[in-house]
Amino acid sequence: MPDVFGVRPTRLVGESCAALAGTARVEWADGTPCSLPLDSRELFPRAESLPLPGEERVVRVHGPFLADGRVPFWALFEPALAALNGLDEYPELMRNCALIACTPRAVIARGGGYAWLRVRVEEVTKLVEAADRFPPSAVGSLEGLLPPGGARMTSSQVASGGLLYYCWSIQSNIGCWAVCTDDEHGMAVLLYGEWAFDQDDVALGHRPLSPSETAQLRAAWPDPRPGRNG
Repeated sequence: MPDVFGVRPTRLVGESCAALAGTARVEWADGTPCSLPLDSRELFPRAESLPLPGEERVVRVHGPFLADGRVPFWALFEPALAALNGLDEYPELMRNCALIACTPRAVIARGGGYAWLRVRVEEVTKLVEAADRFPPSAVGSLEGLLPPGGARMTSSQVASGGLLYYCWSIQSNIGCWAVCTDDEHGMAVLLYGEWAFDQDDVALGHRPLSPSETAQLRAAWPDPRPGRNG
């Protein structure tokens, strides 16, 4: 399924969209945990602060996961509460999300479909910087973001500080989500994700919506629930 930027988000988006793409199958630890659980049911302290270029951080990655130690990969960062409970529960944290370029430095532990890595942070691109950093693009279709008709699904929409979060899923098997701006210039998609059993892809860009696309998106959900900080 193509995303709203016009490409599969598992590869770098072309210059026409000037966007970044990567994975959301990365969990950011707060410091170096005393234990490195490989069981998804075991908790560990999550990072609340945004990683900074030049830092070395510890992350847990979900398989299947491929990375070349010579080339950075892009990974989604969400603050701890959003990473654990979802942006729909903590929409005020949308503006603290970012895509992080990471170079793997060492495998610390692995097993059970997970691996713990030490990575070097090479570059940080914040969600709130996307509209200024990337030129607007008309590439791609809104189709993937609209909830499919006739399927038993769950969906939600929340708003906070001029940002809107949309998501839908079908029986916890597949889903899609996006963060959009909504201001005097209209609506635009900045962050877009698709997930299934063996993938969790994400892309960052600047995709303004046409009036007809905006109308489609608004019609697909009721009025957004405001976030804790409006």
